[in-house]
Amino acid sequence: MMKIWISVIFLVLPWIIWLILRKKESTGRLLLAGLFIASIKIFFDSMGVLFRLWHYNLPPSHHHHTFYIPWGFSIIPVTTMLLIQFKPKLSPYLKAVFFSLFVVFVVEPLFHWFDIFEPLRWEYYLGLPFFFTYYLLAYKVSKIDTFADLS
Repeated sequence: MMKIWISVIFLVLPWIIWLILRKKESTGRLLLAGLFIASIKIFFDSMGVLFRLWHYNLPPSHHHHTFYIPWGFSIIPVTTMLLIQFKPKLSPYLKAVFFSLFVVFVVEPLFHWFDIFEPLRWEYYLGLPFFFTYYLLAYKVSKIDTFADLS
């Protein structure tokens, strides 16, 4: 039962924080980047479970789920959107390093400690290049400036 409440908190709280802190004029651009990174994260989470690199221990079924919804649809995209928004002149590469280190050495071990994330044939540091790349790709998507008016 505790895992369910932890999951609800991790699903809802980041979005509340983002709604409060977001730059309202950039909402669409940030959401596009967030949706992009959520799609990538969910895909690679599913691949990791498929290849038995890790699994998620979630109630009520305790089956190995292919992805963890708060992780892929809340924590990762919201953190990315906030990093893109704040200190926009700071190097995206520096932000990508911070993002990947934070996720790999703080967030993943925290989820492991909560017994939600279970690495099987995976070491935390292996995620560094993935999260680094996720951030840079989301940053690039946030800079797309080729939208035309639909009318």
